[in-house]
Amino acid sequence: MVRLILLAALASVAMEFVAYAAHRFVYHGFLWVLHRSHHTPRKGAFELNDLFPLFFAGVSVALFLYGMADPDRADLVAVSIGVSLYGVVYFFIHDVYIHRRIKSLPLRIPLLLTMKKAHAIHHRDGGEPFGLLFFANPDRVRREQVEEADAA
Repeated sequence: MVRLILLAALASVAMEFVAYAAHRFVYHGFLWVLHRSHHTPRKGAFELNDLFPLFFAGVSVALFLYGMADPDRADLVAVSIGVSLYGVVYFFIHDVYIHRRIKSLPLRIPLLLTMKKAHAIHHRDGGEPFGLLFFANPDRVRREQVEEADAA
């Protein structure tokens, strides 16, 4: 049981790196046509970018169902739980808190405010930080931007 809990935790942490790579190389790459909707003012409750979390949710559900169908694949159930846990955390931080898709959330938590500032830099410039949880350091991003501008 401890092994499965650790596997779920590892899968959840690993998802930040998967999300970073997907955001940087896929969303801002060949699937910009979908992700662009996230960098423009939203009209309505949904945007094309919402297809990305649906994809990851589908992968998680498929892993879960496959793992539940085979008693020897509890590891897949644990991974799917970790992926789902990351998705829930990401949804609440990114969609609910940062983008205020639920307006009545008056929290002012310093760590979340740091993430919000870093995400605002990403939306303004379209570059780093592409991650949300581990890569959100607005001071580092600003410092690197100044250094790049000075070097040019």
